[in-house]
Amino acid sequence: MNKITLNRSADLYYMILGGLIALSSEQNVGKLSSKTSSENTFLGKWLKRAKKQRRYPKSVSTDIDNFLDVYFKQGHTGDLSLLFKNTFCEFQTLKRVPKIKEETDKQRFDYAMKSLIKAGWHVSLPIDHSKYSDAPYRPIKSKEIFTTKWYWQGAFNEESKLVKPFSIFVVSDPQMVIDCFYEHGFILVVGLSSHDNEGNDYYQYQIFPKNNCYGKLAIPNKFQL
Repeated sequence: MNKITLNRSADLYYMILGGLIALSSEQNVGKLSSKTSSENTFLGKWLKRAKKQRRYPKSVSTDIDNFLDVYFKQGHTGDLSLLFKNTFCEFQTLKRVPKIKEETDKQRFDYAMKSLIKAGWHVSLPIDHSKYSDAPYRPIKSKEIFTTKWYWQGAFNEESKLVKPFSIFVVSDPQMVIDCFYEHGFILVVGLSSHDNEGNDYYQYQIFPKNNCYGKLAIPNKFQL
């Protein structure tokens, strides 16, 4: 998917929703196929009309231009439909994140870890590993969650509040981890991923204080289209 920066404002949400409704309406009456090229062309033309007719506030003018830039540069090979749908899923994730006021950030984090341990995950927080002198960390279990001291140190203050972004790493399919963190009020942001010679898949995610995050969101299963 194309990497573009969006403002995640309410105005952009309604613009994305309007485009997806228009797309769905055309498909429901049989005027448009579900092929990627057809959806891309439809949304490109829809965006051009929206810009020309000034349907949406100035706050989303840059976002419209960013989408149109994808359309003009890639034409039929682009995928505005995927961009629209992924952006919509991110909005749903942000709008509906559980608010758990009676528990501290650290308590919520610990409860998430306990739930994952109960589900068969091995948790190492933090591992004793030097990024300068040690070889790359290798997991000891097929399903593992870990972080390192330089990420973990100072992440939570004395009041158990999360005070800085930090990374966790997931070995194996990460969807259960994404869903569990979300249920406990945390949005995960996608970082790097890799694969080692032993067949292990690694996924990095960032957690931000108060979910004031930036970057590509990890979408909980219930919001995926």
